[in-house]
Amino acid sequence: MPGSTLDRPGIPLTPSRGRLGGHAPFLLVLLVAALFRVVAALGYRPAIWFTDSITYLDEAVTGTPGLPRPSGYSLYLWLLKPFHSLTLVMATQHVMGLLVAVLVYAVACRCGVPRWGATLAAAPVLFDAYEIELERLVLSDTLFLLFGMAALALVLWRSPPPLWAVVAGGLCAGLSVVTRPTGIAIAVGVVLAVLLRVPLLKSLMGPLAWWKRAGATGLALAACATPVFAYGLWFSSVYGEFGLSRSTGVFLYGRVMAFAECPKMRPPPELRRLCTKIPPERRMISQNYIWRGSSPLNRIHGARYSVRKNRLAQRFALRAISAQPLDYLRAVGHDTLRAFAWDRTVFPDRLTYDRYLFGTRPAELAANPNSKYVRNLYRRAARYELGPVRTRVYQPWAGLAHAYQGVVFLRGTMVGAVLLAGLVVALVRRGPPGRLAAGPWVAAAGLIVLPAATAEFDYRYVLTAVPFGCLALALSCASRNNPGQISSPSVASGTVRGEAEGGRGGTVAGRGVRGGP
Repeated sequence: MPGSTLDRPGIPLTPSRGRLGGHAPFLLVLLVAALFRVVAALGYRPAIWFTDSITYLDEAVTGTPGLPRPSGYSLYLWLLKPFHSLTLVMATQHVMGLLVAVLVYAVACRCGVPRWGATLAAAPVLFDAYEIELERLVLSDTLFLLFGMAALALVLWRSPPPLWAVVAGGLCAGLSVVTRPTGIAIAVGVVLAVLLRVPLLKSLMGPLAWWKRAGATGLALAACATPVFAYGLWFSSVYGEFGLSRSTGVFLYGRVMAFAECPKMRPPPELRRLCTKIPPERRMISQNYIWRGSSPLNRIHGARYSVRKNRLAQRFALRAISAQPLDYLRAVGHDTLRAFAWDRTVFPDRLTYDRYLFGTRPAELAANPNSKYVRNLYRRAARYELGPVRTRVYQPWAGLAHAYQGVVFLRGTMVGAVLLAGLVVALVRRGPPGRLAAGPWVAAAGLIVLPAATAEFDYRYVLTAVPFGCLALALSCASRNNPGQISSPSVASGTVRGEAEGGRGGTVAGRGVRGGP
């Protein structure tokens, strides 16, 4: 909107809203959400386990980067290793979940969203039972979510963002990438936010304005790349090749096996071993082509993440996508739409699905919980804790958490409604609200689509997208006329004069912009 101070340099997005007491309703909501997390912590001790959890702990104990996925979360566990306490790890993850909600609320308020609206935007991450359960799992998702939300908060807090905020936001986005590769969606959102928050002012039309925008965007890109490059050097020092993992091809192979047909692909002889004669409609789920011994990939001699296997799998997968692009898009679209279903169905299998539940019994790591394989997994985890690590379920707390999860959660259709509403409102309103919402919306959409495009749908991936989608919807509804605190002395003096002359409806530097509430 011409003249709106949301686009003026040196001006934060909203005025100071008074003392902390003005945020009392949100603080009360935050306290209630913290109590629900206490219930979960009392009911399931010391943590809830996922098969990936053991790998993260192994990497934290040995201090080496992992092959199947980046080890940003393992580095965090390594920092806490001297305490030998999974209880502490889980407590910090619950605090992270609350901090994400605080960031959503703070950024929304800062950008002129009414406090009740900002509270609603933070409510899903505060109260969704599956989000609380995710914080109780030894998994990277909660740390990933905090890095991502902090990155966007830093670049959205002021308009335009100062250079230090651009650098800090980019670094946080880069850290999200080395925590989970889908952090690339957050990095894109951060760069887009910087690009749209550095305005082209009428007074700066010409090369200077474009150089200013290009410089800030380039700085954001460089900051995002820095943690990724540093991690790649560490990975290279251990395995002799630059990268974040050695599983890209393996996971993409699992993705394409939902549709790949070798008669259509016509692969060379060295790739034909990865084919299957089973028709697509009768095949296993995608992830089983990664983990099951019956997978053609696992019949090839060598470790699952060997250089040779990963390259063969990647060549096969890219050839399948090239030969069957419509089938690939259909598979990605089908998995993406799962995120928006009203009911949660058992997917990808019962064991995985149960690990996301506050059950009345501990979630199991395998079909036979007393097998030698499972006992070995827990022994490996015990090296970190230096004590027993199997999940113990305590009543009545577990029963309360179980009942709560049956009622309080954001259904997939609601997630879709939030994303659609955020997009439509931003496009209709355009101007400053649309530019504010763009970065978080792109991050949310990317976090849902990328797993479906590169591996397979999983319910927990949707959970990390929800806070960004809620923030995008809130920002798309932000006030157009909210002058904020003025950092420029000349503009500040104009604001003081305007308020002295016109009270709450004063002007900013003679531009006629109405004061904020």
